[in-house]
Amino acid sequence: MEESNMKFRCVDEFEQLSFDDSPIVSFQMSEDEVTFTFGGATIKAGNSQNGRFQDMYCGEITLTLLQAQMKRLVKEGMKYYDADGNLQREIPDEDVPEPAVESVVSRFEKGTVFTVVLGEIDGRKSAEFGIDVPQEEDEEEVDTYWFCVVFEKSEASWDRYCSPAEGADS
Repeated sequence: MEESNMKFRCVDEFEQLSFDDSPIVSFQMSEDEVTFTFGGATIKAGNSQNGRFQDMYCGEITLTLLQAQMKRLVKEGMKYYDADGNLQREIPDEDVPEPAVESVVSRFEKGTVFTVVLGEIDGRKSAEFGIDVPQEEDEEEVDTYWFCVVFEKSEASWDRYCSPAEGADS
């Protein structure tokens, strides 16, 4: 792995970072590594690289998950209601089949992460990214995907802090 020349770098402090509403600038997935570059994120007060003791926004940030494997990719279903609130039809969640995975993840670069759920699967660390991706047919509409990865180690690096995070309760 190439050595990062970013100013700030933290290892295994995923829970001290927040990627809620972070636009994805680039995304790469190899056999054992997943790398997101986001347009920005929140560095939490408890992060070893944050000397400000409050949640801080940062500029572009790269998150790399090492010894990483995709566990699943799910397209979130939808419920359609009429004006009176009556359910008209429902589209269930669906697993993205293996042959389609590459074309879906190639669209992540236009997407935005709205949440990340950290957990554990079979004794390994896991991260489930909720990602809204503009539809190819209509950019105003989004498809929502849940991208779940297991990994051994996380690394994040960024160059600058922007401002204190508004409404952040640290």
